[in-house]
Amino acid sequence: MALSSVCAQHLKQPVKLCLQSLTKEWPTQFLPPQHCVTSVQLVTCLHTSSCTTMADVRGKGKLFRQSFNKPEWFRKNNQNKKIIAKKVQEVVPKLPELETNPTFAEEPDVYLSEVEWEKRYTKHPRFFIGVMGRLAQLGHLQKAKSLLHYMDKTCGATEAVLHNFLVLCVRHDHIDEMFETYQKIVKMHDNIPAATLSILIEGFCKTESWRESLKFFEQLKTYDLIKSKDYCKLLCGALRHGDLQFGQELFNEMINKRARIQDDAMKAILQTFHCDTEDKHFRQTSKEIINKLLFYMREEIIYPSKEVADEFISWFERNQDQDWTAGYTKVTESGKCRQCHTQLENLTISDYEFQQIHNEVMEKVIKSKDVFLNTSPEELKVYRQFIDQSEPYDIVIDGLNAAHIDPYTNKSEQLRQIVVYFAEELRQRVLVIGRRHMLHGSKKDWSPYNMKWIRDIADCFFADNVSKDDPFLLYATLHSGNRAMYVSRDMMRDHRALLTPQTLQSFLKWQRSHQYVPVQIRRNRAPVIQRPLVYDTITQSNKRSWHIPVHDGLLHEQWKLPHLWLCVTESNDTHTVL
Repeated sequence: MALSSVCAQHLKQPVKLCLQSLTKEWPTQFLPPQHCVTSVQLVTCLHTSSCTTMADVRGKGKLFRQSFNKPEWFRKNNQNKKIIAKKVQEVVPKLPELETNPTFAEEPDVYLSEVEWEKRYTKHPRFFIGVMGRLAQLGHLQKAKSLLHYMDKTCGATEAVLHNFLVLCVRHDHIDEMFETYQKIVKMHDNIPAATLSILIEGFCKTESWRESLKFFEQLKTYDLIKSKDYCKLLCGALRHGDLQFGQELFNEMINKRARIQDDAMKAILQTFHCDTEDKHFRQTSKEIINKLLFYMREEIIYPSKEVADEFISWFERNQDQDWTAGYTKVTESGKCRQCHTQLENLTISDYEFQQIHNEVMEKVIKSKDVFLNTSPEELKVYRQFIDQSEPYDIVIDGLNAAHIDPYTNKSEQLRQIVVYFAEELRQRVLVIGRRHMLHGSKKDWSPYNMKWIRDIADCFFADNVSKDDPFLLYATLHSGNRAMYVSRDMMRDHRALLTPQTLQSFLKWQRSHQYVPVQIRRNRAPVIQRPLVYDTITQSNKRSWHIPVHDGLLHEQWKLPHLWLCVTESNDTHTVL
């Protein structure tokens, strides 16, 4: 039977797939949180992933998960169509026979009896953990309590289940239940797990007993497992309950340790340390703290959310000592603010900064022992000789990265379009770094015709299939001088972590000013490519204004840069530096 016929038979009938029935047939980690899909979603998953066996499903788990939220992924694909149709034929007819009880999301939050839980219990080893985790997401307290009661009568509540119940209590403000659960956990453990300590900090900071969270905080410090979110929750608790001195000390500690200040903590700081008061000393202290926050955002290249930006607007407009005007704006391609016409900082790298980046990357990335975990010394030596004997390149392309932009376009075709754009349209000297399987792969992915075209118009180096290509990309680009650019969607986070703080700042500037990012492949047209910026996208100021890049909620990919800015300017008659 054709796939379309199978779809037609079952398209209108929503069916529920319970965890028990799917344990053997489907990998449960690929199901949506509520463990329920419709037949059309099931067909979409199978069809999208081209899954012929369960091994294919596991290997393409990312596609399988994403297809639930991306119906546009459903494409007509003749490959394996008969096998897919057969798989659907086998599975779909069984669906109406499976468990059809309503999911937790559809049910009211009611206390369930032991008999009811006995009916639902699937004997799956992670049933209780998974169900309690789902109840925590939904905030169903009564149902979660009944599950704990059932476990106490049968197998006993485990550490993981109590942790999930604690998350429910904390996130949905059930304070009394949180204290009761804490007492149970204390009786079970001499040393409370780090993840539970983190949740307890968040929960206790919502109560008048917030100082109790200090002991959990100190325990995490002894484990050396303290995280930025733990600092932020404690900071919010201190400021919410009026301990401004401790809050200020904690804020300074976060700055010194370069802990990331999250949105909720930023909002608490801006709301607490305001200048809308007659107390001159407090106003001066507030200015110093907010000034430190702004420069922290600059150093760490943080893009605040629009909610935080709104708090910045409120803070500046409530300032009694200065008259500020704040509003959202955009910046021209040349880097000029459309609201106040201020020219933003140029994104240029001095020769000294470039040499510093070059030396440290060579020492800590290229010559590092870690590089030989994925690349042999012989291969690296051959590559360095190849680059040293070549003339400097204008463009260095990460071949594999550039070939995976569109999942529905031939990989070699994608790479060819990008190479043609730089080598033939822009007349640049191009180096493509790839791997050897690109020369001998299947025609479906690596067409010999396209690969020959690429090799005719650009220099190519194909590393071993197990080699990491980032060090090769960095070496060639830096070796070609300050004017050389590279093409990749990779943000080099692993390599950035090896650099010293001073060099890291210069490296980030070099990245933003030297990286082309392929965005979209278009048939019979030039690819869409994000160009390097000529202005810096960091928080910046002069004597009369602040410009803060804002995360507008659309920056899903790491390489995307903000287009929304907060412009804060001071009136002419109140000229004072913040």
